[in-house]
Amino acid sequence: MENKNKKSSNQTVSKLLQLITYLSESSMPMKLQDISEAIGVPQATTFRYLNALIEEGFAFQDDTSSRYAMTWKISQLGDFVRNHMRIRTLAGNAVNDLSIKLSLGVSLVVETDMECIYLDCAYEPSVMGKTLQRIGSQAPIHAVSSGKLFLTEYSEKDLDRLIEQKGLARLTERTITTKDKLLMELEKTSKNGYALDDEECEEGLRCVAAPIYDYSNKIVAALSSFGNVEKMSFERIEKEILPELQSLAKDISFKMGYNK
Repeated sequence: MENKNKKSSNQTVSKLLQLITYLSESSMPMKLQDISEAIGVPQATTFRYLNALIEEGFAFQDDTSSRYAMTWKISQLGDFVRNHMRIRTLAGNAVNDLSIKLSLGVSLVVETDMECIYLDCAYEPSVMGKTLQRIGSQAPIHAVSSGKLFLTEYSEKDLDRLIEQKGLARLTERTITTKDKLLMELEKTSKNGYALDDEECEEGLRCVAAPIYDYSNKIVAALSSFGNVEKMSFERIEKEILPELQSLAKDISFKMGYNK
């Protein structure tokens, strides 16, 4: 009996969330019948759900058409979450834990003003040597693996603006410095679903990055692992490092509302 009640309660919550999602995605107020059909519950039950939302200020019924819609109060919840649960908070100690597990550097990266910013970074300095990847530091977006992920969502106009304002500076002999080669690299990155930096930012340093998505299905951050080329063979990246990065990136993405 307890399991049956629990299942019924879970179904109720699930249907209520479906209702909220359905109304939130609608560009205009909806009829009770349409809402009921969309979430697959009787009109009487749908009516109770809507009244509960109205009482709490999350929905309203239009006086003229008698149709229902969400109020802006639902947006306040999103603001609360964004203000209190930043990406670094959602990641918790995972960056440090993964760095220890792989014995490699691991970074949590976001994009700001066409630059990569390191929100979190864990590594062993004596092993990594001099690296640009420090918490709060910037790195050129075209030369690091995380940056390539962000660039996959750039339009060609955005890319031209990057080249005009920031340029494609050569940092090593391997740095991509032309638009045509960068476009080819971004096409490969989009196809693979991850990005590589093979000594393009710093000589002797190889890096691989996995994307982190939010509820809008946009790449909002990247999780990267880096180390000396001797410790980051392409075989190890494929078999060990990348799966670990993708698993953690998927977990953080889920916490940010991504559900694919």
